[in-house]
Amino acid sequence: MIRKCAGALLTVIILAEVAYLICAYIHQRQMDSFTCAASLVQHYQDEVYYLSLNYTIRGNFGLVHITGRSDVNPEKIFNRKISFNLQRNGDIYYMLSDKNIKLPDDSFDDEELSLYVPRFFIKPGKDIYIRILKQNNNNFVFMVDSIPTYICKNTARDS
Repeated sequence: MIRKCAGALLTVIILAEVAYLICAYIHQRQMDSFTCAASLVQHYQDEVYYLSLNYTIRGNFGLVHITGRSDVNPEKIFNRKISFNLQRNGDIYYMLSDKNIKLPDDSFDDEELSLYVPRFFIKPGKDIYIRILKQNNNNFVFMVDSIPTYICKNTARDS
């Protein structure tokens, strides 16, 4: 009788451990690959910029498409695609831009744009550290230093 109880208890413990490991693996895999979109407004002294960012993260590679315009000069548009390599340590992401593609309708000068966005979004070979926290609703909070910068809405179909 004691052997049967001990065997049943051991089976339950093993099944619980397997379930825990499967859940941890699934959660890690979700953070290895995700797609999200963010919209934000940046206010400056006499100008407001409307920005849109679309991130795709796949393992140690990422792509971000950033678009934006000014309320003062709406014909001034920036439209860039940046591919990057990334390294992760927990929720800290080190991103190094690989290619920065300026799309045809982009009318912003790089130097002027650098006043409003980090150089990571402008030139290849520039880096940025971002903390990315997955929320309970499957969206992501992007933080620079300890400041929440924007919420990136999960756009994957299966979540």
